[in-house]
Amino acid sequence: MAPRRLLLVGEGNFSFAVAVSETLDPSTSLTATCLQRPADLTPDPVARENLQRLRERGTKIRFGVDCTQLADAFELHEREFDRICFNFPHCGRKAGVARNRDLLAKFFQSCADVLAEEGEVHVALCRGQGGTPADNPTREWHNSWQVVAMAALGGFILSDVHPFSYEAVPGYKCTGYRSQDKSFHIEGALNHIFTRSLPFEGSQPRIFKIKLDDRWFSFPEPEALVGKLNREKPVFSLPGTVTFYQLPFGLIF
Repeated sequence: MAPRRLLLVGEGNFSFAVAVSETLDPSTSLTATCLQRPADLTPDPVARENLQRLRERGTKIRFGVDCTQLADAFELHEREFDRICFNFPHCGRKAGVARNRDLLAKFFQSCADVLAEEGEVHVALCRGQGGTPADNPTREWHNSWQVVAMAALGGFILSDVHPFSYEAVPGYKCTGYRSQDKSFHIEGALNHIFTRSLPFEGSQPRIFKIKLDDRWFSFPEPEALVGKLNREKPVFSLPGTVTFYQLPFGLIF
């Protein structure tokens, strides 16, 4: 289903925004953002032309938007985006995988503040970066960006992965960090689609009760066993004892 409100973050020369704007349904509201200020893009003739085309189409453009602080960029009535897209995020220059993981983690946590409840987050990564079985070749886990784990920190789960089709966005020119001339290699790139995970309803510790001689003793269920023991009767048996049973007030054996 086409998004009603689409947010693009981390735009470099806004060529992706221009390409997307040509394919969107007229009812879709597009907001394109970048970290740079207008003066930073003035020397780039491609960026200037793309910005002009977007303005002519009525596209909303925001400068100086930090993708890790999206709540600061949008008022409450401006949020509830149906889709947020971040293409080829990167901290820049020779940043290692740890810094790029941190960028992703903060981005996903930020998305949680401005995404509609049923919305999607799309993250395009170069071949091998994501650290999922869909990557070909697959990097060692410690050398990947661990995108699924980073998304989980924001409360998101991976719902789908498919090739990033740059043929579907003609005119798109992927640029490096802060619109540097050096582009990313996007052959074999993948688009990762995330949705909100269901709230985790953690199991509550139970109280164990034991009768020794004529006295009752109680103790909490060990944390390591919370959620792992069967709560149906009988629960389990131990050698030399009777079976544990689940009772309204706890467990007795």
